[in-house]
Amino acid sequence: MSDLFLVKSKRLRKRIGRSPVMHGISQAIEAVFYGLILLLSAVLPTSWASAAGNRVMRLAGPRLDKTAVIKYNLGLAFPEKSPEEIRSIIVDIWGNIGSVLAEYPHLRAISRNREGKRIETDIQCNLDAYRNGTRSAIFVGAHLANWEIQAGVASQMGVPISVVYTPIKNRWIDRLLYRQRRAMKCSLISREEGMRPLLRELSAGRSLGLLVDQRFDNGEPVPFFGLEMQATTNPAKLALRFGCDLVPARIERLSGCRCRFTLSEPLSPDESLSDVNDWALQMTRDVDTLFESWIRERPGQWVCTKRRWPKYIPREDWK
Repeated sequence: MSDLFLVKSKRLRKRIGRSPVMHGISQAIEAVFYGLILLLSAVLPTSWASAAGNRVMRLAGPRLDKTAVIKYNLGLAFPEKSPEEIRSIIVDIWGNIGSVLAEYPHLRAISRNREGKRIETDIQCNLDAYRNGTRSAIFVGAHLANWEIQAGVASQMGVPISVVYTPIKNRWIDRLLYRQRRAMKCSLISREEGMRPLLRELSAGRSLGLLVDQRFDNGEPVPFFGLEMQATTNPAKLALRFGCDLVPARIERLSGCRCRFTLSEPLSPDESLSDVNDWALQMTRDVDTLFESWIRERPGQWVCTKRRWPKYIPREDWK
C-alpha cells in the first residue's frame, strides 16, 4: 500500500512531494483514511470485513493510478490474454487488495486458525525440526492472496520465526500496520536494518520469513514469465552459509477469508555446479519458477502494484 495512494493526479503528487508541508498534510489525510478502514473492519466479523473490503475495492481500485502499473505487469506476464481478460484480472486483484486491507485487524484471529476453519495447511517439509530448533529455515514467499498471515500461521505452528518487512513511506500508516502485524506474535525486522539482524537471528537458531517476488535493482537476472527480472539471491546465499533450508511458502485464497498455506519441500543446490554463487542463482531461479506457476494458477491474487520489470521493456511476442 504505497505512499500517496489516494492522490490520483501525477502532477498533483509531484507538487505535494516538493512541499514538505503539503506532503505531511497528505500523509496525515491518508493515515486517517486507513485508520477509518481499520476501525470499521475491526467492528465487523472477519468474513464480513473481508467481503466488504473486496466489494469496495473492486469498484474503486480500477480507477486509481496504480491500475496502470498492474496493467503493465499483467501485459508483460500474459501477452496471450485479451484486453477483456486483463481487465477482469485487474478487478480481481483490486478485490483481493480490498480483502487484505479489511483483514488487517483480524490477522491474529485468522492465523490462530481455531478448529482449522480459516486456514488449510499442506506441509511438505520437516516442520518438527524447525519447531524444536534442530534446524532453521528461510521461508520465501510472494505477494499473493493475504501474504501477511503466513508468518502468523507459522508462528502458531510453533516455529520461532522473524519476518522481514519493508516500511511504508507514510510513517503513520506504517505504525498502524506494524501494530496489526505484531498481534500475530512473531518478531519483525525492518528491511532498512540491513543484513546484521538476519545473521543474528539465524545464528540463534530462529527461522526467517521474506517476500522476494519484487524487483531488486542490485539483484541477479533470472527468468520470470519469459523475461529477465532482477531478483535477490541473498536468501539462497544465507541458506547455504548457515546450512538451513530454503523453503518456498505459498498462500492461496480459497473463498472469502479462507486460505490454504503450503510449505514446499526445501530447495537444494545443483551438485553439478561448483561455485556457491552459481548454487544461489540456481536456487533463486527455482524460487521464481515456482512463483510464476502459482501466479499463473491464480493471477487475480497477485498483488503487482509495483513494476516487476524495467519500464518500456520490449517483448517480441506481445500482441
